[in-house]
Amino acid sequence: MEDEKIFRLALFTTIFGLVGMMLSAGYITPQKVEIKDINRGMLDKEVSVEGLVTDVSKSRNGETYFLELMDGTGKIKLVIFDSAASEIQKTSVNIENFSKKRIRAVGTVTEYKGSLEVILKDASSLKVLV
Repeated sequence: MEDEKIFRLALFTTIFGLVGMMLSAGYITPQKVEIKDINRGMLDKEVSVEGLVTDVSKSRNGETYFLELMDGTGKIKLVIFDSAASEIQKTSVNIENFSKKRIRAVGTVTEYKGSLEVILKDASSLKVLV
């Protein structure tokens, strides 16, 4: 009889915990970091960065954008792949006009050819501040 009570309590606690995690998942925000603090220990982690776009370039095929982002502590490349770029431009925003604008972006820290960069999560993860 005692085992049955323990089982029910464990089952209730598990279900309650899972439901709580699912409900609160939308309110968890990525860690806001300064560019100088981004390191290889953060690979594959989602972060929020904010800074001034100092350069905008495109890939050779013209589908991927690279924004150089500077926040006063350092510089990092923000990569916007074609799917996110298309969504951004559907809102009549030209990514090439981001130069000299302050932005906030949420993305995943990755490494490409020895350099750290942030890959934009999706179109809604990019905000122009000024």
